[in-house]
Amino acid sequence: MRIFRLIATPVILLGLLGLLAWGAFWGWNSLTAPLPSPSPTPCVTRSSETINVTQVSVRIFNGGYTTGQASRARTRLEAFGFQGIRIYNTEDDGMVKEVTIRANKTQVAQIRLVASQFVDPVIEHDDRVDGTVDIILPTDPPVYNEKPFFQVSSPDGTICVVPSPTPSPSPSPSPSREP
Repeated sequence: MRIFRLIATPVILLGLLGLLAWGAFWGWNSLTAPLPSPSPTPCVTRSSETINVTQVSVRIFNGGYTTGQASRARTRLEAFGFQGIRIYNTEDDGMVKEVTIRANKTQVAQIRLVASQFVDPVIEHDDRVDGTVDIILPTDPPVYNEKPFFQVSSPDGTICVVPSPTPSPSPSPSPSREP
């Protein structure tokens, strides 16, 4: 029994030390891991035979070296009635050679409305669910269409629009009766 104690004590201590090291390693990796990104808010599907420019939410990306390209495009698109226009820069600076329109392939009507603003844009599809349409602009100024569409028919009778933000409760100006 004495030999068992002499051998078992260091083995148990080494096992506990290994368990402590594994726990510290797992805890450190969990602590320093990047936070998960929030899931995108899916679009709201509405039945409609036609879609107009006020129902399309657009994001414009400056994909070239020309400063202010996206803001000039935003001014033009806002004049035509597009909504939710935000401006960003792409990570691939200078890599975009043509005006590129990117959206989910189910958003045919929105893509047609945005594509009608430009002459020969490149259409790309992705798996987004938020209902937005991206426009990526190159360094060269885009060639705008002189007669763009303001309204197109929806091929399947439904449209996918960006949901409006839900209002948050605001405090009331009068004090409550309860203490």
